[in-house]
This record gives sequence, C-alpha cells and structure tokens, in this order.
Amino acid sequence: MEEKPKLPDQNTPPRPQHEDPGYEVVDAEGNIKLPGFKSVDGGHESTEPLQSAEDHSSDQKPKTNNQKPVKALILTGFGINCEEEFAAAYTLAGAEATIVHLNQVLHGHVSIHDYDILNFPGGFSFGDDLGSGVVLANKLRYRKNAEGRTLLDDIRDFIADGNFVMGICNGFQVLVKLGLLPNLSGTVTPEVTLTHNASGRYEDRWVRLKVNPESNSPFLKGIDTLEVPVRHGEGRLIIRGADTLAAIEAQALNCLAYVDFDGSPTDVYPHNPNGADLNCAGLTDPTGRVFGLMPHPEAFLSLYNHPDWARRKRQNPTLSEEGDGLKLFRNIVAHIRGPLPPAPSPKERGSQTAGEAVEGDVAAFQTAQEHVFTTTAGKWKTLGPWARENRKQPTGAEAKLWEELRREKLGAQFRRQHAIDSYIVDFVCLSAKLIVEADGEIHSDAEQAAYDKDRTTVLQELGYEVLRFSNQDILDHPGKVLQQIQSRLAHIQA
Repeated sequence: MEEKPKLPDQNTPPRPQHEDPGYEVVDAEGNIKLPGFKSVDGGHESTEPLQSAEDHSSDQKPKTNNQKPVKALILTGFGINCEEEFAAAYTLAGAEATIVHLNQVLHGHVSIHDYDILNFPGGFSFGDDLGSGVVLANKLRYRKNAEGRTLLDDIRDFIADGNFVMGICNGFQVLVKLGLLPNLSGTVTPEVTLTHNASGRYEDRWVRLKVNPESNSPFLKGIDTLEVPVRHGEGRLIIRGADTLAAIEAQALNCLAYVDFDGSPTDVYPHNPNGADLNCAGLTDPTGRVFGLMPHPEAFLSLYNHPDWARRKRQNPTLSEEGDGLKLFRNIVAHIRGPLPPAPSPKERGSQTAGEAVEGDVAAFQTAQEHVFTTTAGKWKTLGPWARENRKQPTGAEAKLWEELRREKLGAQFRRQHAIDSYIVDFVCLSAKLIVEADGEIHSDAEQAAYDKDRTTVLQELGYEVLRFSNQDILDHPGKVLQQIQSRLAHIQA
C-alpha cells in the first residue's frame, strides 16, 4: 500500500526560512512568538529621490511635517509576485509600506484595521487554476476565523470606516470576483467579470489611459492621462446586462479607459489590449474608496522604467524623472494624509499640536451667536485654540485692518480668525465668500509659499475667493488695500 504523501497545509502560517528572517519568529516548539512581515528593502538602488517636473535641483531637501504617517498594508503569498514594486511605490510617495503573507492576516496575527489602505498586488494567485483571482476571492469570502468572521467581513468594515482598498491586475481580478467592484448594490455580489483577452493571447505591452473626468476617486484626482504597461491574459471586462452597464456609466465608476494615439477611448487592438466593455481599464466603487485596474502603475515609478526614456530625455532634458504610475500613489497618500495643519504665524501664535483639544470648545463654539460653523466639530477641537490665540495677539497689520473691516464699515460683515474646513483665515466675509489674508515675512519663504498656494486652492474649491496683502502694504497703504477689498465686494455682490 502506498503511503499518502504529506502535502503542505496552505492554511498554516508560513514557517521562517534561514535565508529569510522576515517571517514570524517561533520557539523550539513551533509556537509563534512574533508575527512576521516583510519590509521594503532598498537593495542596491540609489536612495536619491526622483526629480519631479517641478524640481530639477539636486540640493533641494525633501519637505517634512509632523503629520501622522500613512500606513499601507500589502498582501503577498499564494502566487502574488508584485508586492515589492507596490511597496516601493508607497515608499516613494511618502507612506509606510508593510508587506505581509496573507496567512498572517487570515490567522489574526496582523490586522488590516491598523492600516489606512489595503492593497492586492498583481501576480498569479493560486496559479490562475480556476480563473484569475477566483480561488483567492473565495478564500477571502468563505474562510472563517475563530470568531466566525471572514476577511471579506473585515474588509467591508474597513471600507465603511473610511479606509481605502486598491487592487492591481490580479488584485483587480480579486476585487471584481469578490464583488467589491463595482458593488453597485452594496451587497458585494459579483456584477461584472474579467475573462480571457479578446486577442486570445497574453498581452505584455504599454498602453495609454484616460481618466473619467466625472470619477470621484481620490486615486485619480488631477490626472488626465497616463501611460503604463499591461501584462495579463485575463483582462477583458465583461459587464452583465444593459442596466449594470448604464449604472456604471451614470456613476462614472468606469474611471479609466484605454485610448488610442490621439487620446480617444477605443476598442481597437492593440490600443485596447483585451477588448474590455466600455474600453474599461479600471473601476471604482460608488464611494471612490475601492479602486482597481488591470494595468500596472507600480511598474512605471521612474522615467527610466520606460523603454523610450532615452529619446524622451534627449528631446526634453527637464522631463520629470517620475513615472506616470507614481501619480496614483502620491494622490492617495496625500488624500489620506489630508491638508497640512494651519501654518504658525511669525510669533508662533497658535502652536498647539493637532489632536489636542480644550474641553468644552465644541459646545462653546456651537452656542456662541457671533460664530458661524464652517468646519466640523472634530476639526474645531484642533482649530479653536489657534483661532482664540490669534485674536488675542494680532499682528500690527491685522489689528489695523480689523479696525477698518469690523462693524460692517465696508457695507459687509467680516469675521476674523475664522475656521473654514481645516484652516483658519485672517478675515472672511461669509455672505460674499471673500477671504482676506494679511501676510508677514514668513510667507516669502519658499516652503511656506508652496503651502499657501495649496491652501488657497483648497479654499477656492470650497467656493471662496482669496485676497492676499503683505503686512507692509496694509501698514503703509491702507487706503489702497481697502479700495481693492471694496472693489471685490462690489463685484461679487453685483
């Protein structure tokens, strides 16, 4: 009688290998003492940052701030093989990337809830034996832990808590098979599928993509087109039924489309490498927090990943050294990190750190008649002490300008040191949505100027117009400053 072979149990957490100390640490009895994970290894590549189109100087220091780092969890194992590129993308974008074997999560040694974004990389999970992403999706949907919960249950809670999920290639296939994309019904029931390319062959080529301008996904904010490689055999998106197709289009969930040489969406091969419905290369869910795509943005992080980089660099020596794919990662990291805290004044007024609060601030703010709530209660906990301190210690220019703006002297009511979203503005007329800022010398600093520009952009997106005057102009030419403010008020109110 033949002895039954002892096959490895795929549900057992991986044991450490002598050449790979990254996995869990066990004692002599095999009990796990320390759940393991793989961290990103810089290897032998240069640690110099890539130069963007806006930065071509080699001596510029990277900007830092005291914000909480963005934490990205990247799953690997069972045939996934693009985890290192995925982690490198997050590292370049300024996040903390952690790679773990899927079993570490399934066995409860690592919690997805300790991270801001969960990532499913590309590869060939379970060898695509039953179709790309099918086995892994079923494992996440049906395998229960000791509490009787599946990882899909945890992922749904993770998304509901405002966190993000991203899947690339095989990871996109997993999200589709799980029903997390497009998830029109909200019941994580598969509504579309990904099947064999219309070409009948494995496609490994560069493609151009266009972002759906109606998409609400923060991954794609500010991006129009990008060029990235594809490498898949089952990337053809099939949408079940006219109603599902119409709903996807109506909600702009078809966030990425394959385009031809002149930027028009196309179903013509090889510009569209797989024949996908709606020429679709990527999907989001209705919240925009779940995002998946077939092409590989993590494979184009540097200009030098592109086969045509040499000719392009010769034609344009100032060409950005960043690859198009890095934009997606920079976007989501910036979105999760949120806006920078309000900048301190020259006197460092309002230097209270984010997250600290004075008891009763929210209640006092909501009941005080002289205030209008233009931020959230949570944000006011941080901004309130800054605003009060700024009112107590105005600069000379702020005090002088306030004397001219208060009590509706210009025919409109202004408020000073008022909280709007995540910022405190010097003066604002809420009825006209006009903000007036008094800038000291600190605002001539390059880093502060860049911050001011971003802050102004956010306020403009909220519908406000921003006027900026230097302290010196306010002190030396108050009449001219007031004339400009009054002119804008008249124009807005006309």
